[in-house]
Amino acid sequence: MTMTSVGSRRNDDTLVLGMNPHAQAEAEALQKSNPDARVITVRDSFQNDHVRASGPDGAMRVHDLRTPDGIRRFVATLGLPLAQGKQVAAAIERAGEDARDELAQLALVWARAEKGGVVPSRLVLSGHSGGMSLWGEEGSFKNGVLTRRDFARLAEAMPRAAAGVEDLCLAACYNGGETTMEAWRELFPNLRTMWAYDGSAPGTFSGATAHLARWEKATRGSVDSLRPELLRGLRKGENLAVWSRLEGHQTATVRVSTADLRARLSAGHVIFERYFQGDAAVSDTQHGPLREHYNTLQALLGRPEISAHERSGLERARDQTLRLLFHGNASARFQETHRSSIQSGFRALGLRVPDFSRLGRKEALALIHSFESELRRWNPRPLDAQRLLPLLTEGLRDLQRSRIPDNWL
Repeated sequence: MTMTSVGSRRNDDTLVLGMNPHAQAEAEALQKSNPDARVITVRDSFQNDHVRASGPDGAMRVHDLRTPDGIRRFVATLGLPLAQGKQVAAAIERAGEDARDELAQLALVWARAEKGGVVPSRLVLSGHSGGMSLWGEEGSFKNGVLTRRDFARLAEAMPRAAAGVEDLCLAACYNGGETTMEAWRELFPNLRTMWAYDGSAPGTFSGATAHLARWEKATRGSVDSLRPELLRGLRKGENLAVWSRLEGHQTATVRVSTADLRARLSAGHVIFERYFQGDAAVSDTQHGPLREHYNTLQALLGRPEISAHERSGLERARDQTLRLLFHGNASARFQETHRSSIQSGFRALGLRVPDFSRLGRKEALALIHSFESELRRWNPRPLDAQRLLPLLTEGLRDLQRSRIPDNWL
């Protein structure tokens, strides 16, 4: 965690929490835009779910957040009342693997407000997203997933800090729908403005730093209005969505009617099935018919007129479609994570052990079907094969979010 300069009580200071490896570059762009304001960066720690914090004696210690005792010791450094400390500890403990370190660092900054101090009034949350969570990049840099509920739990535990946030920027994809922005706003009762993307957002070096510089200038001081034209001329500026106290939710482009979106969704079901059954393969994750179907799902989920029942189905469809778009990444991480279970499960049935990272979807589905059929022939059924079956069917076949985490994509 890095910080520069000093802020005042009503400040233009900014806290950047980034799940991707280049969060510091985004913070530096903000600092360059306004050298007089303080910028604090929270990013992936030096070791998964470990943080450094100084105790009452002033000594800096490393705290292991993988255990309840390690979390308790860390929270004790915050100097909060006992009941509140337990609430903060519970919020950190419920966060996913390799995401506790970012949430703990956020708590470390926010603790100042809970003790009468000052925290940055502007907050940037940066990373990959599908509208419900933030995660880090795939590849050599692997980070965890922070859900909106994780942030909500910490905001509930640290209400003075949450009340100090006046301007929120979601530098992440698909958080610009009206209902999505409303859900984020509920975390921060004194919010004046919000900035998000009603579609894909640019990466750090493909536009995000330029976007953030414009956001920084537009949110200096006590601002109650933002205009969606602020990114005109910049790459992906057409995807900007804003909310402000004075003008409500606005988008940079004219919104398609909900009736038209429903018609697109109906037509998109046929497209989805072709990819889901493996009859078509994704050649470009950012463009093409399946990406357009995903955009339609996201757009509908952003509409307040969608009922809770319909929303539930759309969310499942959104999660499956995103996993289809990045099926190659998902298969590779599935193989890496469950390699041992795959080996023991297939060998238990006398079957050749596959490498799912090398298989297309159609081949993978056929193999899963064969495995399931073979298992039904056995009596008793081998335990290793029984254990593997739900991983194959719920994970690779059905693409359930519970089996294929966001940060595998």
